Amino acid sequence: MRKWLIAFALIVVPAAAKADLYVVKRGDSLYKIAKKFHTSVRTIRRLNGLRGNLLKPGQRLIVPGRSRFAKPKKSVATINLIEEKAQLIENDKSNALKTLQELNSRDIAVLSNIVESESSLLSDAISTPLEAPYDNWSLSILNLPEYKSSLLKILADIFKEYKNTPYVFGYNAPGRGLDCSSFTMRVYRKLGIKLPRTARGQFNVGVPVSKEDLKVGDLVFFRTYARFPSHVGIYIGDGKFVHFSSMYHGLAISSLNSRYFRKRYIGAKRVLTEKKVREVVAKLQ
Repeated sequence: MRKWLIAFALIVVPAAAKADLYVVKRGDSLYKIAKKFHTSVRTIRRLNGLRGNLLKPGQRLIVPGRSRFAKPKKSVATINLIEEKAQLIENDKSNALKTLQELNSRDIAVLSNIVESESSLLSDAISTPLEAPYDNWSLSILNLPEYKSSLLKILADIFKEYKNTPYVFGYNAPGRGLDCSSFTMRVYRKLGIKLPRTARGQFNVGVPVSKEDLKVGDLVFFRTYARFPSHVGIYIGDGKFVHFSSMYHGLAISSLNSRYFRKRYIGAKRVLTEKKVREVVAKLQ
């Protein structure tokens, strides 16, 4: 099984996640290897499923790739698209609802069937990162143009902070490198919401949302290099999401309907409540 994972990593991880394969030498330790690749012992353990510190000469380890110092591509188009969309809603409030229906026909519908019964709703909500009344998870407040445009502006301002940061698998250091889940973790931290560090962990919190009921701010998940949730982004409406991408070397905007992501999409989670949206928008005013 271990050999199969290493073979899989050789094919998939370097191309999709900018990682390298390192062969352990005599005298090596996790600390020395982490220092050599400018990463942490915890990251190497997580990438390789290690529980202890014992290493054997000849053992192969997945480590963050040397491409972490590559200059990232500009992400101006990503930011501009988000800002233009928010401005469009704000400048034409008389026709805002019509505009929203054209941009996000599915997004307007109020979330009404997250789960089939009260018991399953309570079960799903147990692991949510926020304590809030369950009827607030519908985010019907985002049907109001002023709230939706304000939330988009807030997200765009946060995204700007990371537009020149490169993608580095396993990294959580703005300016030096982020990966998909460290990016979403940091964005939501600025909104006052604590998320787990990995995409797999983030998939286990929040309230599940169907693809037809996605709203701005929902987390969208994909299976890329592993069977478990291995990639995550933030939905911004119109079938689009923002994420930290190895393909685009950093901040990027992609479509859920693109061939690549449509095939790998596995679900969405909502970690924003109406109460939290009102709170963050009030700070903007």
